[in-house]
Amino acid sequence: MLDIGVHSLNGREHKCLFRNNGDGTFTDVAHVNAVDRIEDGRALNLFDFNGDGQVDVLMRNYRQPAQLLRNTGGPQHWLAFKLVGTKSNRDAVGARVTLTTAGKTQTREVSCGSGYLANQSLVQHFGLGNATEAQEVTVRWPSGAYTMQFHVPADHLVTITENAGE
Repeated sequence: MLDIGVHSLNGREHKCLFRNNGDGTFTDVAHVNAVDRIEDGRALNLFDFNGDGQVDVLMRNYRQPAQLLRNTGGPQHWLAFKLVGTKSNRDAVGARVTLTTAGKTQTREVSCGSGYLANQSLVQHFGLGNATEAQEVTVRWPSGAYTMQFHVPADHLVTITENAGE
């Protein structure tokens, strides 16, 4: 997993790109990925630009061209979820998706709005590493309802509708 950060230098920002080492530490890999430039950053969007299941990064800068960082991290498995609310709001804002695979649990919460001049995708992406399925997926809807799915195969987008099948 990569995270983006900034450091201020004379009112401008030095971009940082942090790789999660998996042990609670991070390494700045901006110089390797050609993002260690000093610019006036304005917006950061995280989304799957090319539909390959890997989250890409779009950085927009003041009076400068945008930068698209395509994630070419290699063939890892993934799952993405598009939630559709029926009793809750239609975009499922506030819903929480919890995924368990290979003894590890990940959680994402649907939000709308993330910063100045940027908004994130409502689709919730999960990296699965070498796992070929999610053993359990639970959605807690803003209405208080729960939806559970078991043995969800990797590498595709799953649409889950609140209270479907009731």
